[in-house]
Amino acid sequence: MKLKTKTISTAMILSLLLTPAVFTYEACASTTAMQGTSVDPLQATTTTKVAQETDTALLATQQQLAEQETMSLLWMKTAAEYRALAYQAYNIASMEIDKSITNHKSSDKPLAIILDCDETVVSNIDALSQEAAKGNGQYRAPWWRKTVHDTTAYALPGAREFLQATADKGVAIYYVSNRYEPVNLEPTLKALQTVQFPQIDKEHVLLMKDSSDKQLRFNQILETHDVILYVGDNYGDFPLPKSKTIEERNKSIDDTASEWGSKFIMLPNPVYGSWVSALSKEYLTMSTDERNVLVKNILQK
Repeated sequence: MKLKTKTISTAMILSLLLTPAVFTYEACASTTAMQGTSVDPLQATTTTKVAQETDTALLATQQQLAEQETMSLLWMKTAAEYRALAYQAYNIASMEIDKSITNHKSSDKPLAIILDCDETVVSNIDALSQEAAKGNGQYRAPWWRKTVHDTTAYALPGAREFLQATADKGVAIYYVSNRYEPVNLEPTLKALQTVQFPQIDKEHVLLMKDSSDKQLRFNQILETHDVILYVGDNYGDFPLPKSKTIEERNKSIDDTASEWGSKFIMLPNPVYGSWVSALSKEYLTMSTDERNVLVKNILQK
């Protein structure tokens, strides 16, 4: 009996890139071999060829993304302007907190702020830069998990001082991140404790469980606290309408213009985030030629 081998298209394999599972050709290019069965040599050769072509496509995609991200990484890693924006964000946040404290009544709910973690109070730029320098700008789940579990953390300029001053004022601090809680909670707690951030415990560090929608966790905090400030580096770090397209996202920002610099504080992140998927939901998995065409079209609009 011959076992029919299933040929998987390049597109189907590319769609697996960002899943937590470790990618293997054997798992994707052929069905499981059973004892006492044989595989058609011609089909096996075809499958191997597809796997090799897919490997080449993956490497090309990773290299292209690394090249696209290089200037952004250099800017975040070296530019004085980036440090200035971080200090500016925290200084504005501190002033807004002071205003809220002045107007706060003892009968009101206790005050709280909500922050994202990555590229908001902790920096992963060194790890991202090292991977891009190797020619891989596609930061897949296994790599990210390994990076998180390394527990090495670097505070953004001014972050530690801002957070400690906020805690000293009696304001609750909630770190709401889309790191995956089941495997990343303990190393995240350890990393945040290493950089001496205040209020680092399971009550104040809320990672993703079943949904990447942070509004669910925002609502949980709002039940007991008056949230006076949101700080993040990505659209989804704020209580905004769920928007996917470039036009929808920009409209949401325009509609909340008065909140920016008061209740909402945004830090820059030109390397990754939902702005990338707004270009195209397949941006990270499309072919290099498709990505070139898309980028050129957007730039020439």
